[in-house]
This record gives sequence, C-alpha cells and structure tokens, in this order.
Amino acid sequence: MLKPHSILVIAGTDSSGGAGLSRDVAVAAEFGFAVKPVVTAVTAQSNDAVRRVELVDADLVKAQIEAAFADDAPAAVKIGMLGDAAVVRAVADALQGRELPIVLDPVIASSSGARLLSDDGIAALKESLLPWVTLVTPNLPEAEILGVERLHNSCRAALLKGGHGESDVLKDVLTQGQSEAVFAAQKQAFTPRGTGCTLSTAIACGLADGLALEAAVRQAHHYVQNWISGLQASD
Repeated sequence: MLKPHSILVIAGTDSSGGAGLSRDVAVAAEFGFAVKPVVTAVTAQSNDAVRRVELVDADLVKAQIEAAFADDAPAAVKIGMLGDAAVVRAVADALQGRELPIVLDPVIASSSGARLLSDDGIAALKESLLPWVTLVTPNLPEAEILGVERLHNSCRAALLKGGHGESDVLKDVLTQGQSEAVFAAQKQAFTPRGTGCTLSTAIACGLADGLALEAAVRQAHHYVQNWISGLQASD
C-alpha cells in the first residue's frame, strides 16, 4: 500500500528503462511512495549509448513543479538530469523557500560517457542549487568537475560516492559541516546502470519517512548493495 505522501522527482526519461524517471519510480514504489514526475528531458538510450536528447522548455519544467505543489505537497524532492542552465535556474526558482528535503544527484554524464549537463548548466548548478539543497550526491568524476573543496565547504551536506574507485572496498563519504560518516562496501562483480538514480531516490524516500540524513543514507546504501547483489544472483 502506498503511503499518503508522494515524492517529487525532477529528471529525464530513459527509453531503456535502466535509469532516469523509470528507475526513480521503481525505487520509490519499493519504499511505498508514489512519484510526482517532472520531466526535464526526453532521451533515446540503449544500455550502451545515448542516441538523442531533447530538453524540455525551462518554463514548462517550472510549471510542472508548481502544479505538483498545487495539490498535496510532496514529502521530499529528488533532482536528477537537468540538461542546461535555463532548466537549472527554473528548478531553483520553483523550489527556493520550500521547506522539505531536497536531494540533488548532479547528472553530468551518462554511464556510456554522453554529456547530459552543459558547461553553463554546471556553472548554474554551482551557483543556484549546490549551496542550499539538503544533500548533493556526486560520484568521483562529478565531484572533480564540481570541485571537492566547494562540495565540502559550500554545501549543507555532500555524499561523495566511491563507486568509481579502484580499491576492492568502495567507500561513500557523507560530510555535514565538520562531521563525516563513511559507508563501505565490497566492490561487486559489476555495476548496473541507474545506481546513482537508485541511491538518491532511496535517500529521498528515507528523508520523506522522517529519517535523519545519516540514517537515510545508511538505509539507501544498504538498499543499493542488496539490489546489486540480487541482480547478480538472478543472472
């Protein structure tokens, strides 16, 4: 049975179903939440490549967000692919001042390497969203682009994901001000597409349930490891 509150997911579609909004909806459903979807981009993707991307007009993105709050307000927000500066600013304008948890997964490139956020979009992300969202969840390449020092010093909280690390033990590091928490896991045989979507949506669901940030991250980290293990067992 679904819970009385939904979560708002702002992201692109993925025609392969492996990532983006379709993955977000699947994860939220497992946690008992319906999703209010805000589409920022339509992508034509296979498991191997991004073939085409069409961004949604920024005004329409903002209108979708405002309409989502017009009825029953969501309990948390997850932000994924944004595409360019206009969409970043539209999202920031529509969410600024709303009192609810907001998790930002800064989608800069696809797993296959296709660029999904423009240079001006990265600049707008740093200026308009990073300083005030509840949590930002970059992987290691994204953290380098955004600036590790900026993430530590300018964000309310950051979760640096270690999935691209070379060690046999991968570590996700959560920083909140001067505090730090490490979530370690053994590297698994393969990493499926959509792990970033899965983790950030699971965290948003935990926050929507009223968990403290560290507890929500711990629950989501455990959920992702079990999901990957289940995929390997089914092969």
